[in-house]
Amino acid sequence: MANSSRQLRGTDETFLQLMQLSGAGLLKLAGFPAEIAEHYEFRAVEFKEKQLQRPDVEGIPVLETMNTRVTIEFQGYTDKYIRYRTLNSMLQICLKSRDEKPVIGIIVYTEKRYQTAALALDKLIPVLEKESRLIQELILTDYSEAELLAVDPRLIVLAPFTVSPKLDKAILKQKVVQWRDHIDKCYPATEELSEALNIIGLLLLNRFRDLSHQEIIDMLNLDLMQSRAGREIYQMGQTEGEQRGEQRGEQRGEQRGKQAGLAEGKQAGLAEGKQAGLIEGERLVVTRLLERRFGKLPVTLQARLEQATLIELEQWSVDLLTATCFEDIFKTQ
Repeated sequence: MANSSRQLRGTDETFLQLMQLSGAGLLKLAGFPAEIAEHYEFRAVEFKEKQLQRPDVEGIPVLETMNTRVTIEFQGYTDKYIRYRTLNSMLQICLKSRDEKPVIGIIVYTEKRYQTAALALDKLIPVLEKESRLIQELILTDYSEAELLAVDPRLIVLAPFTVSPKLDKAILKQKVVQWRDHIDKCYPATEELSEALNIIGLLLLNRFRDLSHQEIIDMLNLDLMQSRAGREIYQMGQTEGEQRGEQRGEQRGEQRGKQAGLAEGKQAGLAEGKQAGLIEGERLVVTRLLERRFGKLPVTLQARLEQATLIELEQWSVDLLTATCFEDIFKTQ
């Protein structure tokens, strides 16, 4: 899931978002007491000098009574040096911080095979033979959905790892609906709810690679309507779009009606207004989702959205599911 370029985009960015949203739950899964796990904040770390390896996420304690920092590596591909890279990240944080606070390293493997492929620390550095507990390790596929929820309900976003990637499509669709219902209850704030849906959506796209991209999108679109955030965004866009479209259509219809008859013009105007309403509604939905993912839109992209066709808007809404930046969606034609 992470890639070799190690840039803070794509799944790396998703895992940072995951830790900021549900990091306390994952620390509990790693054995941290609840009263400690709940008092960490998480950030991305970049070591710029000589392109040194950075951890995916660093956890900083927020209470004065705590001083242990945490580095977290999410491992979703085969890298036999992952333990050494994690150890390097821990050492670099110690050197950069200029203090004597201890650091704990955690590796979160998405599958058992990635842990099996990793070299033991004493393979290249024999002196570390007795330091087997230097780094804590978790394997997400080792847990059932019930076990995750028992540790912390917020870990429902990791539910895609609790089922086989070859799960029957019909059963998976039912599972996704259940997970969305659980997320609705677990994240009452609309902003957090939207982030949780984004996380589980991306994990689903990555986990079930035997399904086509369109099949996953269909499941997500279906379940979008099952979620409060999805309904709110969609309904706001459709309502506003239909209102604007009907107004435009009626105005155009009335103008045509003066020439070809009021009844005929009104009918044409309503038809055109309905089409305009669909376009305006889709445009507002895409605009709101873009702003939630990437922030305020540049003026050039606002103008492009205003001129977009319905086909373009629908394609951009699909591209939004896996995009990491504006450029991934608004590709040069």
